[in-house]
Amino acid sequence: MATFQMIADVYGIDIEVFDSGFISVYLFDDDEPTLVDAGTPSGTDAIVEGMTECGVDPESLENLVLSHVHVDHSGAASALVELNPDLDVYIHELTAPHLIDPEALIESSRAAMGEHFAEVGAQGPVPESNVRTVPDAGTTLDIGEHTLELVHLPGHSPDHFAVWNEARELLFAAECLGGYLERADQWFPPATLPNFDVAAIDCAIDQLEALDPAHVLLPHFGVWPDDPDDVFELARRELHRFDDRILTTHDETGSRDATLRMVADELLDVSPPYSAAVESFYARLITDGYLKYHDRL
Repeated sequence: MATFQMIADVYGIDIEVFDSGFISVYLFDDDEPTLVDAGTPSGTDAIVEGMTECGVDPESLENLVLSHVHVDHSGAASALVELNPDLDVYIHELTAPHLIDPEALIESSRAAMGEHFAEVGAQGPVPESNVRTVPDAGTTLDIGEHTLELVHLPGHSPDHFAVWNEARELLFAAECLGGYLERADQWFPPATLPNFDVAAIDCAIDQLEALDPAHVLLPHFGVWPDDPDDVFELARRELHRFDDRILTTHDETGSRDATLRMVADELLDVSPPYSAAVESFYARLITDGYLKYHDRL
């Protein structure tokens, strides 16, 4: 487990699932301590230890904001509610029922992740009394000195929110843009099953760029290290580069497995320095996300 400070009172916690530098959640230490995203079920202990390392009592957590319901972003929610019975858990109204009764979500995650699901783990239910549903219009949380605006931007998933902290010009982009594995200097697009939408991601990139953030945070992984303006151009280019290359390969081979191997070996190629599990995990999600979007799967 490792923590890193973004700016004063904003911390990242690396939950170290599959590898370090792969999945992070973010802690806002304000009058109402707030966690943005909950990582995987298997990352619960890392979140609790990370909060303590950042000087925040885990039992003082008041708000949990889930960018979307995918298990690598919502998985520890039930465990955090067990630790904090009064915790308010914010999620889009569309997928709130899957948080309350996660049986179908667990099976969907198992199907999407295949052999990688065991390391992620199955999440438990979140009591309905703790769930705060958020509509498409979004909402703004007053957490003390600062506010967090939840901005609905589907594309990676229909329920997807980014989080905007205007006073700090700080954007938690969630998976609206994609992700960046810094040790490999590798960007990847936000493709995954079952509802990835390239056109919607294009729109999301435009909307987030218009905020003109000074800081961009990514759950996969960390703080964008360069000029924030550059991340939007990069996200657009790679979104369509992956799309073109995946479709071309699938046209040539007619094979999902051959396309997946190309994605792992050519488009990603992050192992090493990352573990083989990271490369395999992303290659599967990206390949299947694009193929499903184009009705090839």
